[in-house]
Amino acid sequence: MRTILLPRYGPPGNFVDRETDAPEPGAGDLVIRVGAAGINFADVLQRLGLYANAPKPPYVMGFEVAGVVAEVGADVRGFAPGDRAVAMLHGGGYAELARVPAMSAFRLPDSISDVEAAALPVNYLTAWFCLFEMGHLQRGDKVLIQGGAGGVGTAAIQLARAAGATIFATAGSAEKVAYLQAAGVHHAIDYTAGPFDDAVRKQAGKRGLDLVLDAVGGDTLRRGYELLAPLGRVVSYGLSDAVAGPRRNPWRIARAWWRTPRFGPLSLIERNVGVWGFHLALLRGREDRIAAAMGEIVRRVETGGLKPAIARTFPLNAGGAAEAHRFIHQRRNIGKVLLAR
Repeated sequence: MRTILLPRYGPPGNFVDRETDAPEPGAGDLVIRVGAAGINFADVLQRLGLYANAPKPPYVMGFEVAGVVAEVGADVRGFAPGDRAVAMLHGGGYAELARVPAMSAFRLPDSISDVEAAALPVNYLTAWFCLFEMGHLQRGDKVLIQGGAGGVGTAAIQLARAAGATIFATAGSAEKVAYLQAAGVHHAIDYTAGPFDDAVRKQAGKRGLDLVLDAVGGDTLRRGYELLAPLGRVVSYGLSDAVAGPRRNPWRIARAWWRTPRFGPLSLIERNVGVWGFHLALLRGREDRIAAAMGEIVRRVETGGLKPAIARTFPLNAGGAAEAHRFIHQRRNIGKVLLAR
């Protein structure tokens, strides 16, 4: 079978096509013939060697796939060859065939395409847990979504709108701000036009924000934290400030790490606020909560309550993966970037 191999850390052009043996399902596994594979900012971090707990090259990347079940391992219930499925996995998604744990796979209705389905697990589950499980978003809350035009951002906006929140969101161009406004964001902010926190303060009033979702880190996280109202929450789920281009930049990494604030219990007590951290790939032992959330997300997509924003699809090969990663580095995407057959 064809796989897209990352032989060494570095720029997007490092991806190569390789023919390898097809995976065999172990007990409790499925093998899925991949129709589409999602690409996330975490993939970019992996390629640069900045992602904790990632395997060392050479290896095949990819956290989420959708397609048709090709084989079913022992002790698997609820799936048969020929069923359509979407799944999360710890690598191996950039391939013709992917072995996935059955407990991380979900049946797909025919009304949801492979491309739409592969856009769901990482982005929508991250948004769901940040907003509701950790952020405890309530109707009428004021929420700031940093990077609102990205994959998680577009998902979070849809979910927050359905929950009845007042939404603030940032983006880095006039085109993206226009998208946010069309998507129902109440206060869309171009962070290249001036300090985003000044704009939020003018629009949010003296009380401040109830919830901030931040995947940027660095000084952006500090400034978002300072916007919180009493009982407000920040959920941090990334450090995109460490990446400015297609190559690893040690100075940029150190700068982002240094500028990211450290929160102590006494400072939180004094302001009556909370700070949460979220990492979907490390959320082990709560598969029941993941399954419940994913089931609701799939149901809403099927009924039209949610619609994944697809920025662009690229061919499921090394050249396509390289172009997809460059596209993300250039910050051109509005919504999800995927590889598809």
